[in-house]
Amino acid sequence: MNAKKERELLVAGLEKLLREESKIVEEYRALAEMLESIPVSLLLDWVVIEEEAHHTILSNIIHSLKQTVQTGSETGVDGLETERETMLCWVKRLRLKEQTVVAACRSLKSQASRENRGVVNAFLDALVMDSEKHQRFLLAVEKTVENMIMNRPQ
Repeated sequence: MNAKKERELLVAGLEKLLREESKIVEEYRALAEMLESIPVSLLLDWVVIEEEAHHTILSNIIHSLKQTVQTGSETGVDGLETERETMLCWVKRLRLKEQTVVAACRSLKSQASRENRGVVNAFLDALVMDSEKHQRFLLAVEKTVENMIMNRPQ
């Protein structure tokens, strides 16, 4: 199978996922409305916001994959190397900040009152998972940035 066909299949799969995500967010909205007067509904509101973000990101990925023209930067290799090092410093700093968030959330879990422990713990667990997800994204960014010079036509 050629690269064009693989890309078309990926786009089709992502478009199907996008349609499913749209259906799911409507169901979350309905459930959140049913539980509106209960504090736990705030967790469902968060899920709705994340599902909407997934929709936007998936749409952007699909749009990007459909683009056939690749545009490059006008920056020379020396300038790109300087940018690369700056970007890597930012990535490393952000990874450390995400690790700090994880540690803070884990510490706060022990302070939640018994009355609100379920909701608060679920929220803090979700923040930990998000920070771990962000760290995973930053690793992907780091690998891409590290390879910028090697994959650049000279």
